[in-house]
Amino acid sequence: MVQRHGTEELEAELRRLQEASRARRSVDGFARAAVEGFVWAVLSGVCGKLAWDSTRLPLFFYPLAVIDGWLLWDGVRSYLRARAQLRAERAALRRLRQVRAELGIDPPEARP
Repeated sequence: MVQRHGTEELEAELRRLQEASRARRSVDGFARAAVEGFVWAVLSGVCGKLAWDSTRLPLFFYPLAVIDGWLLWDGVRSYLRARAQLRAERAALRRLRQVRAELGIDPPEARP
């Protein structure tokens, strides 16, 4: 069997890319952002109702407003971080497909 030049390097890169593509960290980030967004919306409704119905704001309104602001900030931060991770994951998957095609692992009809 004829070995192409650089096959060992491609196989090592293939193993590295396969390991990296197994851990989809962006999914966790998007889930965290979604949960925080939902809790933020509910807590915003509670704070809005307290502000609308109260002649004088209760003392527990202020900690709720601080938590509400923190949830909004952390939800946006989690979403932006997950988007960056997704971009990196897509690039790794694109390179994984290229390496598999170069090594001849995928049949030609399976390539996009």
